[in-house]
Amino acid sequence: MKNILKNTWAVLERKEKKRFVVLGLLDILISIIDILSLALLLWIIKFYIDPAPNRSSFLPGWLADKNSVLIIAIFFFLFGLKNIAGFFITRAQYNFISRVAVRISHDNLLNYQQAEFEEFINVDSSAYIRKISIQPFEFSQYLLSGIQQIITQLFLVTITVIAILLFNAKLFFFLLLALMPPVILVFYFIKKRLTAAKRQIQSTNEKSFQYLLDALKGFVEANIYSRNAFFMNRFMNVRKKFSRYLFDSLSIQSLPSRIIEIFAVLGLFILIAIAKWSGNNDTRALLTIGAFMAAAYKIIPSVVKVINIMGQMRAYEFSINELAQYREVKKVPDGPIPPSIDLIEFRDVSFHYPNQSVLRDLSFTIKKGDFVGITGESGKGKTTILNLLLGFLTPASGEIQINNISADSAERKKCWPLVSYVRQQPFFIHDTILRNITLEENECHESQLHCAVEVSGLKEFISKFPEGLSKIITENGKNISGGQQQRVAIARAIYKNAELILLDEPFNELDEQSTGSLLKHFRELASKNRTVIMITHDRQSLSHCNKIISLDEQ
Repeated sequence: MKNILKNTWAVLERKEKKRFVVLGLLDILISIIDILSLALLLWIIKFYIDPAPNRSSFLPGWLADKNSVLIIAIFFFLFGLKNIAGFFITRAQYNFISRVAVRISHDNLLNYQQAEFEEFINVDSSAYIRKISIQPFEFSQYLLSGIQQIITQLFLVTITVIAILLFNAKLFFFLLLALMPPVILVFYFIKKRLTAAKRQIQSTNEKSFQYLLDALKGFVEANIYSRNAFFMNRFMNVRKKFSRYLFDSLSIQSLPSRIIEIFAVLGLFILIAIAKWSGNNDTRALLTIGAFMAAAYKIIPSVVKVINIMGQMRAYEFSINELAQYREVKKVPDGPIPPSIDLIEFRDVSFHYPNQSVLRDLSFTIKKGDFVGITGESGKGKTTILNLLLGFLTPASGEIQINNISADSAERKKCWPLVSYVRQQPFFIHDTILRNITLEENECHESQLHCAVEVSGLKEFISKFPEGLSKIITENGKNISGGQQQRVAIARAIYKNAELILLDEPFNELDEQSTGSLLKHFRELASKNRTVIMITHDRQSLSHCNKIISLDEQ
């Protein structure tokens, strides 16, 4: 529990910590007012029901009249104000918890966007979906909110215990003997069971996300190869495990109230039996039994709530451990953007993946205005060259220079604002053609957009739809052909109007005429001091380049 509190406090930002404390104090204050209002209500009932003359000398005469309902009216007004205040405090708490969850989601997505390229390649997207979309709300709902509730409930239990001690110290120790053993046993049992379940909940949840994404992406293959049952079974098997672990943990949390209530009723019967056997039927004995019942039924819900919340916190402790570990938001390297990229030089650059060497002592020079073709067999490292140039990867040896200055990974990343990149597998968002080209929410540069649509060959395609550029492209571009996907990706690169354009097999889905037209455009861009680097196997495309880097000769 100490570790949970420490890590929760570490995850919160400075302003959030202050607000957490203020809201906690307000929650305790409204809880105290709740207790006082109930006590006042009992006094008012006694005031009106008691046949004896009123002896409340502290009341002014105009309030001491039992025939007047003024006291009830004042109490009703104050009680209403108290409940309204309680509602707004609760609402403020949930707003606070919501903002913390959203802020953590923002930070986790930002960390993903600025993570190392190896993480993007090697970590399954289901793990990131959980970390960005689900984990922040697990933390806020089960841990942050849980801590607030535990503090309030423990405070209420403390007030009740103090009241019992002042009323009858012996009764307190009897309550302790009656309720403490089941509390300890139940807490130990729940902790043990939930500790065993929490890792299973995490792993099976991530695995089920992974298998679900596979099933959704594999629609065509699953049907063509008659493997729908395979995708269904692997998802359902792990989802059943997740569901069983999750709901078993929830069912366990209903156990404390049942067990503690049994011991509370047992304690009540013992008190009645003692009073009966001792022949003590006076008012004092009845008050003691009544006080025991009131205390037990005040303490039991609070204790049960604390045990359940602590059980939940134990079950989701892994969330806070991960958040505390990665709470620092990664920052993009500071520094000025290079005014231009005039010269790119690889000097004896080597690179290898864990089980494969792809580049060895590679050297070449690219000047502004070059149209460079990179060719070679599959697996030779053509795309790796682009990833090295962009700073996604770091050479095992050798040096990469930009404008005659040695540039490490961070320095090369500073050049991104000057670069356009058409990847081998085009990327799409589920949005309009316009936003897939501009990757902007509202504003766009009209002349650049017109040029991008015209040059890429999208104009004829767009004219087929009454909505034009507002035509929706669905997830992964599934509702347009491979050729149109490449045209959108090329339009995106042209729209940016960058001075360095990287093309990775950009025309393999296009017809010969369209390919020739685009190659002519990129050659014209190179003649206007733009640098174009193109990966291709096509000899006809390579004929447009003024420089060729062949990895087959390595």
